[in-house]
Amino acid sequence: MKKIFLIIAVIFSLESGGLFAQEEAAANQSEQTPAENPSKKSFFSNINFIAEFSPALYINPESSTVSAPSPLIFPIGIGFLWPKESFIAIQPTLSFFMMYHLWYDGMALPAEIENRTSQTVSFLLNIPAVFNLKQNEKSRFQISTGLALLMRFGLLAGGVKESDSGYSGSAGSDMDKINSWFWQNARFLYFSLGASWLYTFTDHLKAGPTMNLYLPAGSFISGEGAQALIFSLGLKLCL
Repeated sequence: MKKIFLIIAVIFSLESGGLFAQEEAAANQSEQTPAENPSKKSFFSNINFIAEFSPALYINPESSTVSAPSPLIFPIGIGFLWPKESFIAIQPTLSFFMMYHLWYDGMALPAEIENRTSQTVSFLLNIPAVFNLKQNEKSRFQISTGLALLMRFGLLAGGVKESDSGYSGSAGSDMDKINSWFWQNARFLYFSLGASWLYTFTDHLKAGPTMNLYLPAGSFISGEGAQALIFSLGLKLCL
């Protein structure tokens, strides 16, 4: 009987020691290999960061008045493409540019520097759907369409005082009308169309020409035609 108890005790001690060794090895392995966040990895690994420099023509059909001819503007944009290798993706992009405006005959129109009232700060948020048409391993063609928001904020231009004369009576009064006009009748709403061709230089850099057309829904609704239509042509970087 003593021999039987001795054998059982030896077997139990061997099994306990083996189990403890397995648990210790598993714990050491978990410490050496930190747990990854699958959702974080999958989201950021599917993103391409976008940078655009696209000089643009800002259409002004009223250029025969005291306002300026259709001016050139120079938007700089940043955004991202997600998911990056999908046939259909989204590409939110925010662009920034500045220009001059004046108030004339019930409209905020582009102005030359000597006739300026407003120094207008503009942010163009474009949220298109992008269709990727891969041509080969090195190049791809993209077309896009979606909605855009043109958010404009007018400030008195340098050298202009509120008490200066203006079309509505004073420069300060003109400024109030300009800022109100930007947000009336959905003038902030645009439809966007775009096309890009990208060449793959490295695993982390694609670049090529890009073209965008922004159609002003508010201007068409208000009967102002193509006023504030924007056409851009420039360079797109995909990182």
